[in-house]
Amino acid sequence: MIAQLTMLLPHFPPDVAADGQLFWLLARELARSGVEVRVLTWRPRYQGLAEDAPAHEVRDGVEIRRFWAPAAGKSLVGRAFAAWWLTYTGFWRALFTGGTLLIPSSPPTLGLVGWWLSWIGRKYIYVLHDLHPELGIALGRMKPGLVTDLLRFIQRRNLARGRVVAITEGMAENARKLQPKADVRVIENWADLAAISPQPKAASKFAQAHGYAEAFTVQYSGNLGLLHPLDGLVGAMRELPDCELAFIGRGARLEAAKAAAQGASNVHFHDYQPLGELADSLSACDVAAIALEPGADKLAMPSKLAGILASGRPVLALCPQTSELGRLVAQSGCGVVVNDFNNPKPVADAIAKLKADPTALAEMARKARELAEARFSLVEAAKKYANA
Repeated sequence: MIAQLTMLLPHFPPDVAADGQLFWLLARELARSGVEVRVLTWRPRYQGLAEDAPAHEVRDGVEIRRFWAPAAGKSLVGRAFAAWWLTYTGFWRALFTGGTLLIPSSPPTLGLVGWWLSWIGRKYIYVLHDLHPELGIALGRMKPGLVTDLLRFIQRRNLARGRVVAITEGMAENARKLQPKADVRVIENWADLAAISPQPKAASKFAQAHGYAEAFTVQYSGNLGLLHPLDGLVGAMRELPDCELAFIGRGARLEAAKAAAQGASNVHFHDYQPLGELADSLSACDVAAIALEPGADKLAMPSKLAGILASGRPVLALCPQTSELGRLVAQSGCGVVVNDFNNPKPVADAIAKLKADPTALAEMARKARELAEARFSLVEAAKKYANA
C-alpha cells in the first residue's frame, strides 16, 4: 500500500477543471485512509476563470502548494509554452518531495517528470484521462507529422516505466498498443456517493432559482469541449417547446452552442457551479445529457458521467451505440443512447419519449444510482489507487 503520495496536477480547486476536482476528492479520501498526501499544483486559471487561492494550505489532511503558471491561451505556441512551464517547474518541485508521484496525462509532457525521476528510483502513477496525439488526430485537430511523432515519443516514455491507470478498457488497450511494455490497469473515474445522492428536483435551489422545478428539464453540466457533439441537442429543443435545456459550464463549443440556440427561448446557459454546490445543480433536471464524438471512443471518457449516475439522473447518451459509453448506458438500463446524435429529430424523439413515460424514467434513475454504487464509488477508487 502507498504510504506517501505526491500529486502533480495542472489544475486543482478552486479551479473548475473536472480533473482537478476529481483528484481533490481522491486526495481527501486517501488522506482519510492514512496516506500522506501532498498536492503540487498551479494557480487557478482554467478556461479564463481565475480565483485567488493560497500558495500553501492544509485542507482535510492534504498539504497543497500552488505556484504561478501562465494561462495556456488558444494558440499552439501558447499551449506549448504553458506545457513546457508546467513540466519544467513541476520537475524541480517534484524532485524535492517524497513518495510515489501521481501525474495526469494532460499535458502529455508532464508525464516526463515521472519518467525522468524514475531513473533515480522514484515510482509514479500515470493517469490516462485522454491519449494524445491519437485523440487530437481522431478529432481532426491534429495531422500526422513532426508534432504528433514527438507526442508519441513522449507518451511512450511516460507509459514505459510507471504504473499506468486508464479510465476505460479501450484506453488501456490503446496504451498497450502505443507502449507494449506498459503496466496498465483500469480504474474508472469516481464520484463522492455520500456528497452526491438522488434528490428531488423540486428540492434543488438551482432548479428553483432558474425556473426548472416545474418544466421537464434536460441538463448538460460540465465542459462543452471538442469531444462533445451538441448541435443535435440544441436543435432538438426547437421541437420541444414544453421542455427546457440547461447548459452549465464553459468550453471550446460554448459559443457555437449559443449561436445555434439563438431564438430558442428554452435553451439556457449558466457558468460553472462551485464544487460544494454540485450535488444541488446536478439534481436540477429530469434527464442528464452526455455527449462523445465517435473518434474519441477508446481515447477519452467524459468525467461528468460519474456525477450524473451518483445523482440518480437518467442518462441521455449522444454517442455511437457501439462506443464504451453507449454500451454502458444501454446494458445497465440507466438511460437511452441516440446514435444519430447530430440530427435534432431523433434526439427530440428520445427526449419526448422519456418525458412521456415517468415510470420508465424512474427506473432508469434507480439503475443510474445502482451503477454508480457498483462501479464509480470514490471509496473503492481510493482503495485501488492506494494499492496501485
